[in-house]
Amino acid sequence: MQMKRTDFRFTDADYLLYAHTIYNNPYIHFELYPLQEDIAMLSCQNFDGVNRLLTGGAGGGGKTMLLSALALQFMNYPNYRCLVTRKGYRELIGSGSVFDIIKRVEGLNVRESSPIKITSPCGAEIHFKAFADERHKQDVKGESYHTILNDEASELDESVLRFLNRSVRKSTDDPIPLRVVNASNPSATSTTEYLRDKYVDGELPYVEMGYKDNPYIDTRTYEEALMELDYIDRQYQMKGNWHYKVQVGDLINRDEMEAQLVTNLQTPLQLQLIGIDLAGKGKDKFAICCYELLANGWEYIRDFAQTQSSYVEDLLLRFVMKYNKPNEYPTTSAVIIEQEGGGSPVYAQRYFQELLQEFGIPVMLKHPSGSKFQRARPLLHSIKMGNTKLNKESTDMDEFIDESVGLNPIKNDKSPNLVDSASLVRNYLHEEIIGKQTRFTTGRRIGG
Repeated sequence: MQMKRTDFRFTDADYLLYAHTIYNNPYIHFELYPLQEDIAMLSCQNFDGVNRLLTGGAGGGGKTMLLSALALQFMNYPNYRCLVTRKGYRELIGSGSVFDIIKRVEGLNVRESSPIKITSPCGAEIHFKAFADERHKQDVKGESYHTILNDEASELDESVLRFLNRSVRKSTDDPIPLRVVNASNPSATSTTEYLRDKYVDGELPYVEMGYKDNPYIDTRTYEEALMELDYIDRQYQMKGNWHYKVQVGDLINRDEMEAQLVTNLQTPLQLQLIGIDLAGKGKDKFAICCYELLANGWEYIRDFAQTQSSYVEDLLLRFVMKYNKPNEYPTTSAVIIEQEGGGSPVYAQRYFQELLQEFGIPVMLKHPSGSKFQRARPLLHSIKMGNTKLNKESTDMDEFIDESVGLNPIKNDKSPNLVDSASLVRNYLHEEIIGKQTRFTTGRRIGG
């Protein structure tokens, strides 16, 4: 049930509780803006049951500051127990997180090792737990909390959100209200549908809170930043659209792909990588992509090769020899193999390393994250924005364009092998090299 501020009905008791537990709270040294104040009061209105609500939508609304205030709200009550959740451990305790904000508050005891928690001198506790998948929901079995705060709730498994409800309980004479507060942007997950059906379109309260509500944010500058996102992320982060469903063609269209086709590109090379998408079962193909970072900052898909044969050695050697000469300083800095389940990628790494020994090119493994559709999004957005160019002379480029335009978020009729090989190597470039400023000891170096 989407609620606007005109729907709120607060009593003197609501305002007194807010003043006592937040406004005059010695541990809260930051101010909430009016909508955040209203959400805080709304989360405490029901003393006979559990207060459940969803807030968020567009980005920039100040969800983290609100959750920090809610976590600290009853830290002067000795028996108070609060749980803050995130999907990933790094996000749970990283810079700008609820934990990062609260750990800086004077007078509180911080434990950064497991179990991660922050306690007040009177004995109140805030616990922090990451739920990477539904198996971790058992971590709260037998635990009790007054407050559960699910940060970026749409990223958590639906089964985790459901299971957490069993841990919201207290004794009958306990004066602290019970509550579950979900703060999140929508995303391309089934949990988004669960939150939409239960809160946005359902009977439980949903209070939209985004950058346009936040008086502390430069709206114009933030909107300019959001416009750099791809179409899908703009639906979620800019519009806070809980009803948007990703469709084929939302990532990129054929005109946008063909606009980046170039011939005879002579820009000096800064770094060259080769990515390999290993063939699976059936009609899946072994695909290779040559991906380059150029001196002017552009990225360039120079070439592809693929085969359905199980004998891939000749194809790989011919592809590598096209850009490197045996026993000479290699142009290619690394060959990247996608490491999915099982031991075959590790075996392939060793096998291909021996195969390419005379070239002196290291063979690396990269664990994929998310679906093929999700992994391709950064690459296709880079092409759409004109940051990645496509070699018109590559014989497989038309098929790559077909795969990209027809990429299905749910199921593809055939595996997008060329897209997967290109997105693999592009993600490796940004996550393992540019992101970490790594320099290879062989091959051409960034800035070299």
